[in-house]
Amino acid sequence: MRTPTLPLVRRRSVALIVISTCALTLAACHHAPPPPSNATPEKAVATNLRLTAMGDFDGLMKNRLPPADYAQWRTEWDKAHAQAEAATVAQQQQFAEIMRMLTEPGAEAKLARRLQPELAKMRGGKDGSMPIASGILEAAGKEMIASSPQFGPTQKALATQGLGALIVWAKTADFSDPKKAKKAIALVCATARQLHVQTIEQWRALDYARTMHNYSVIWNGLEEVLSLYGLDLAGSLTTANVSTTANDGTHAMVKLDMTFAGQPLTGEWPMLKQADHWYDAALLEAWQQAHPARVATAATPAAGGTAAPAASTAPAPSSTPAPATSGTTHG
Repeated sequence: MRTPTLPLVRRRSVALIVISTCALTLAACHHAPPPPSNATPEKAVATNLRLTAMGDFDGLMKNRLPPADYAQWRTEWDKAHAQAEAATVAQQQQFAEIMRMLTEPGAEAKLARRLQPELAKMRGGKDGSMPIASGILEAAGKEMIASSPQFGPTQKALATQGLGALIVWAKTADFSDPKKAKKAIALVCATARQLHVQTIEQWRALDYARTMHNYSVIWNGLEEVLSLYGLDLAGSLTTANVSTTANDGTHAMVKLDMTFAGQPLTGEWPMLKQADHWYDAALLEAWQQAHPARVATAATPAAGGTAAPAASTAPAPSSTPAPATSGTTHG
């Protein structure tokens, strides 16, 4: 994840508001602890959806990667964070200006006044920025999906369906409503204040835990803003129907049915079992390809003739897993 950069163009203020924006321990008792969240293929997928809806990105990575691979990912994150490319003067000034604009006393009223002319143009049908923004979003989204190494063919098909539903929503949602705009401004300003940063240097000085917390704050704020305009992202993720359609004990196929932006989506998710846990097969394959030396090391026999424990020595996901009993889980 990279430091977010935001455009500082007045005519895109509306887009900024729309786009910018979760038991006690079992003691000595006679009850068995609950099973891991990825003990079955459908539970693994449902948990990933729930963690995404919550904005728990650290928990998401822990659920999507085996423990050794998660530890490696954390090490790589820390290294990349420590060696981040220095921000330009322009980037520093832009970041500081945006944070000042969103967090200063009376920011909500100032932004509302600033947006009034833009909202009036949108109500009069004279503002062409949203169709342009929709076109840019569609082109960028298609490129991201096509080039993502973490998506297999079935996942790319599902993501493409979701992108199409998102574009339809963006073209039909009424972003000119002044009451909704006022609420959106309040949410964006509240979200910005919760970050407790004013400069890009302060952002980059955050440790891993605080960075993940701030990503969660931004994501939850975005969900609330989108919900104002009729896009219930969290609801779509947590109410999805997840079922296992095939399982040979090592490879499985999970079917996902959900409603997103008012459109029904359906697709499949190949899963792979490692050490009694189920993981996203395409993600593990992408991780393996990006870390060939680590996979080779894991497969090399250790002293004494036994192989060292493997991290994610995942084979390519099987496209035709053997049929098995189906299970159904609601996120």
